[in-house]
Amino acid sequence: MAKKSRVLRGAALAAISGLTLTACTSLVADIEIAPDATNPECAEAMVAMPEEIAGHERRRTDTQSTAAWGEPAVAVFRCGVPAPGPTTDECVGANGVDWVVAEEGTNWRITTYGRDPAMEVLFDGERISSSSVMVDVGNAVTRIPAEGACTDPDDTEVVPGEEDLEDIPAGTVPEDAAAAPTS
Repeated sequence: MAKKSRVLRGAALAAISGLTLTACTSLVADIEIAPDATNPECAEAMVAMPEEIAGHERRRTDTQSTAAWGEPAVAVFRCGVPAPGPTTDECVGANGVDWVVAEEGTNWRITTYGRDPAMEVLFDGERISSSSVMVDVGNAVTRIPAEGACTDPDDTEVVPGEEDLEDIPAGTVPEDAAAAPTS
């Protein structure tokens, strides 16, 4: 058999095998594309996505820069979401990645903090733990360099706002201001 014929037969078998394998897993369709999903850095993260999270196998998606795990899906990943700015929302770190955490009933949304483009994972908190999600996708997320980090609330200073001034009786000076030197 000629070498060219063997190569063509091998390519045809590979294509058929690929179609057979992809037919075994269902497609997760209609995941909303993130605004910056075409950012080349998202591709870096996507090639490192794990094949499973906490025992749930990865499934195919039809949207760029997305991933999903479980049947039905227990977790959906999107790269290219808007990077969160300074926030008072809970921010936790896991394996070198900081996440802003939002609990929405039984569903959770964790969004990377200090990385641009940002990435988020939406998941069912009753079927998979937040720590499993954070740890399992952490390696892929670190492909996008961190440019910022969560701040420990103990390291912050509370600055009184305008609404706090209403509590100060007219004609008095707050203690902190009385101790400050005047020019």
